[in-house]
Amino acid sequence: MTDDQFLPRLLGRALTELCWTEFADPVEVADVQPLRDRKGPCALPDVIKLVQRNAASFSIIFFHHDQGASADRVEEEWLRPLRQIWGDRPEHLVAVVPVRETEAWLLADGDGLRRALGVRWTDTAMGLPAHPKDVERIADPKRVLNEVLARVRRSIGDHYGQLGELVSLDRLSTVPAYRRWWTDTRDTLTRIGYRRL
Repeated sequence: MTDDQFLPRLLGRALTELCWTEFADPVEVADVQPLRDRKGPCALPDVIKLVQRNAASFSIIFFHHDQGASADRVEEEWLRPLRQIWGDRPEHLVAVVPVRETEAWLLADGDGLRRALGVRWTDTAMGLPAHPKDVERIADPKRVLNEVLARVRRSIGDHYGQLGELVSLDRLSTVPAYRRWWTDTRDTLTRIGYRRL
């Protein structure tokens, strides 16, 4: 899955930046690893089983689910039930819920796209909004990104991984869903016991 290619790299970079800029205590940041035993979303009991199989491997679990067109549906069908069955697990749960699809986050930075793909196209030519926060208004971010990728005439290899490494965290910080992840992660680390700056 493409999310598994770029989201771990993006979240790993962001987590390192968050810990560096927001905390007085050093925070050990390991690689963000996807836990998956099949393609597509897991049923909630399967999510718990994956966590149990990897118990004591981590302090924070990032649960990713694209919002699609309805934040209420994701909250009702996924997040609230997951929090209920999570119980008193020692791992802390943080939701990663981009508006529409995760690909929207990659569209927040035209410079990152240009570097990863080796192109000189303008943001307008790639279908990117003038302001990064407006990526949440793109009805089908995956389609926009795929159209840009289809225009590249040479092999670009692991372009999703490159995008996860290159998208600007400063530009992403203006995207509301990313900002919510940042705040939720910061608050979780505070609850774990790390001292804020």
